[in-house]
Amino acid sequence: MEKKGLGILSIVTVLVILTLTLSNGFVTAAEKYPAGTISNICLFGPGAQPDLFNRILSRSMERFLKVPVVTVNKPGGGGAIGISALVGARPDGHTVAIGTVENMIVPTLTEGKPPYSLDDLHIVAQLATVYGVLVVAADAPWKTWREFVDYARKNPGVKYGCPGIRSTRYMLIETLNKNANLGLVAVPFDNDNEVKTAVMGHTIPIGSWDMGSAKELQAAGKIRILFVFEPTQQAGLDPSIASLDTFLGKSGAYQEADVSHCLVVHKNTPDEIKQVLKETLEKVVKDPEFLADLKKMELMLNYLDGSIVMQKKLPQRLALVKAFYKERGWLK
Repeated sequence: MEKKGLGILSIVTVLVILTLTLSNGFVTAAEKYPAGTISNICLFGPGAQPDLFNRILSRSMERFLKVPVVTVNKPGGGGAIGISALVGARPDGHTVAIGTVENMIVPTLTEGKPPYSLDDLHIVAQLATVYGVLVVAADAPWKTWREFVDYARKNPGVKYGCPGIRSTRYMLIETLNKNANLGLVAVPFDNDNEVKTAVMGHTIPIGSWDMGSAKELQAAGKIRILFVFEPTQQAGLDPSIASLDTFLGKSGAYQEADVSHCLVVHKNTPDEIKQVLKETLEKVVKDPEFLADLKKMELMLNYLDGSIVMQKKLPQRLALVKAFYKERGWLK
């Protein structure tokens, strides 16, 4: 009986040890995260608007996660190189990325598709929206958008600059171009900075980039903002400046085509870690310092839970982009 009792005691002891071990394993991901530096991948080069946003977000995340959050620039392929790096990294929450829904969608629809699919991604949250504007040089002959429209219609073939032939802004301008019968011709550049140089150097008459830097250049007397894609008052611009809604009405807009920054991780990241990141971002978007940084950059706080983006926004945008591509013969 004594040996039998010892045997039962031994079995119970082993079971207890196994239970404790398994329990510790289950809580490790949540309790020990983050265990070190987090790499925050930026899909564009240093100095670009997405890079600046990535850095202010990284600083804010650091304050709540208590570990370094470092911006890692991986530009190229319209976002494909950076997203590929994210998918190829260990899915432990120590590698995240910032990108727009289009940055995720577009590479999967082009030739030479990247080594990932949309199913490999999990969007934690949407954070902020970039206002897009159309601008001309300060000494351009057009003082208002209407003057430019009249000129463009009488002189088909006016060139405009945009950051990439398949960028969201390109799709917005081309929809505007078609619906307003402007006859504009796209001149794609690698980034916003190249568009700015071309407009101010009179290489092209009109171009598009983010409103933050456009306001600075306008204040310096170098360019003039003629048009904004978002509501003018919402953007904090002079009400006399035309917007997409006031010019064409919502029926003529490339619907739901805002350029919004989202934080994304690999779908296999443990749910506990996804939750930590989500709760962190919920704190970040209420952080006064982060909000002040957004204001300085002329970005609009536009927080959406990742589940809404994944279930509603991403499928809607995928359908829109596919339709746009089919119309141009880019999608078979």
